[in-house]
Amino acid sequence: MNVQSHLHTILIVDDDNRSIELIKSYLPGEGYEFLSATNSQDALKRLQGDKRISLIVVDYKTSGLDFLIEAKKLSPETPRIVVTTETSVSEIKQFINIGEVYRFYSKPLKKDNFLNGFYSAIGHYEEAIKGIEESKYKDLQIRKLLYGVEHSPVSVIITDLKGCIEYVNPKFIELTGYSPEEVIGKNPKVLKSGETHGDEYKNMWKMLSAGKEWHGEFHNRKKNGDLYWECASISPIKDKEGKVTHYIAIKEDITSIKNMQLELEKARDAAESSNRAKSAFLANMSHELRTPMNAILGYSELLEEIAEEKGLEQDFVPDLEKIHSAGIHLLNLINNILDLSKVESGKMKALKETFKLAPLMEEIIGYAEPLSRKNSNSFKTSLSDSELLINTDRTKLIQILINIIGNAFKFTKEGVVSFDIKQSYDNGRNWILFEVTDNGIGMTLEQTQNIFDEFVQADISTTKNYGGTGLGLAISRLFSRMLGGDILVSSQLGLGSKFTLQLPGIDESSS
Repeated sequence: MNVQSHLHTILIVDDDNRSIELIKSYLPGEGYEFLSATNSQDALKRLQGDKRISLIVVDYKTSGLDFLIEAKKLSPETPRIVVTTETSVSEIKQFINIGEVYRFYSKPLKKDNFLNGFYSAIGHYEEAIKGIEESKYKDLQIRKLLYGVEHSPVSVIITDLKGCIEYVNPKFIELTGYSPEEVIGKNPKVLKSGETHGDEYKNMWKMLSAGKEWHGEFHNRKKNGDLYWECASISPIKDKEGKVTHYIAIKEDITSIKNMQLELEKARDAAESSNRAKSAFLANMSHELRTPMNAILGYSELLEEIAEEKGLEQDFVPDLEKIHSAGIHLLNLINNILDLSKVESGKMKALKETFKLAPLMEEIIGYAEPLSRKNSNSFKTSLSDSELLINTDRTKLIQILINIIGNAFKFTKEGVVSFDIKQSYDNGRNWILFEVTDNGIGMTLEQTQNIFDEFVQADISTTKNYGGTGLGLAISRLFSRMLGGDILVSSQLGLGSKFTLQLPGIDESSS
């Protein structure tokens, strides 16, 4: 048996130096340090020194019972072995019961018997020290935990299984205004304001009764009557056997966050209400805005004809053409804004019909060819099936395609714009794809991510160099989604762009 895990200090108390040397000779020297004392006073001084004594071997007649009692007080974890030449049974009982002697041996000592007791005592001491160290560690952790709870910026409540409060930390007192004496022994329902729905409490107790954590919010009331919001996390506290003994609630005051959310919601509702009112107003003003612009366009055309008849075209026609061009631009802007407002206000409806796409393709070609010549572009088209049908709003479809194709021509010079119509099947659904591809200026990834936002163009220079309001694509995407589809874009800066309008096709099984 070897318990020499570290250096142990052994105190031998005997007025006979020969007995001290004999005991030392019995014990191994390595791993042990020996101290000796020839009387009880010197022995007690040794115990009061800096060194921790692992074992005391004491001659009873040298020290007596008083020394054993005092040694137990000074170093209770240190075992005491008593050796003596003569003693009575009653004295042995006193050694064991009062002096709490670990072992008792008679002189002359038998080496093997004494060594067994010695090693057993050292092992007993090591276990005692281990327990003391573990206890100190646990006490330190408890003190740290208690300090953290006492200085926590959130409220901490501990209750028994019935929900009666056993502990509240200072933050709880500061927040609620209640003193510990006012809440200890009471249920946390003293904080109820009536603003939290009863189902929330039922769900909480259901979770806790099942041994699970619960997370939620309370709208509680302070002692002074003020309402406040708490974000709470409540957990069961279990013993070593896993039995729930208490509940601990960690609760954070989120009143300021809740108030901010309410203000944001009010602001959002007000903004949405204002936006709806604006959209409704603009949608209702459609006639009043378009009529004057159509009159301006009509009169400018009439004046051009009169100037040509009078032979005054060189003096007036260039200016009248500018007026007409500006009027067309302004009318397009008004139409875009009105369309956007109608969609936002919910006043625009889709009027779906079933029609062939081949005639629509011819109509688009007729519109696109004049635009292609403006920047010396070529226009290529393809239709996968001349009998292909679609059920959608024809007017809105044309408006979307004209806008996308017009943009392709505007941002491409001496290049190629392609327009292809084909079918696609995805996840069991039939789709019609309208693809417009160009090899124009293209866009970066960042630009493609906001190109469909209202009043947004690829960058600031786009408006300066190419004109436009940034509403066309925004309206086109709104229309496409109104029709059950969407518009996708892929592009590379300097290499061109591809816009794909995806609309639901006709389900052949239902036709």
